[in-house]
Amino acid sequence: MFNDPNMAEDAIWRAGGSSEGLPVRVRYRSPEAIVGLQGNQFDLSATLIEIRTSEVAEPAKGDVVDILGEDGAVRETVQVIGLSRIDARKLVRTCEVTALAPDEPDEP
Repeated sequence: MFNDPNMAEDAIWRAGGSSEGLPVRVRYRSPEAIVGLQGNQFDLSATLIEIRTSEVAEPAKGDVVDILGEDGAVRETVQVIGLSRIDARKLVRTCEVTALAPDEPDEP
């Protein structure tokens, strides 16, 4: 699924928001109802991404993810605000994210 261009997207994962980034593939998920995962609840406005643990072994709150467009430029930047489940085989971690506002250009 992560290699399918219709199901996953290229991204740059920045642990703790650092300037160094790791190229990864992520999958977006949007729940259609209130979803409970290991004591966490996500509502309709939640945005979830899935990341392979082989790419990011320990995602953490505060990590920043630059989602890349087809041209390789940053299309959207999101920040991990919550961690939820990891699949039974410990291959994929689901994280709740929120969009970060783009940097405002400095006015003269």
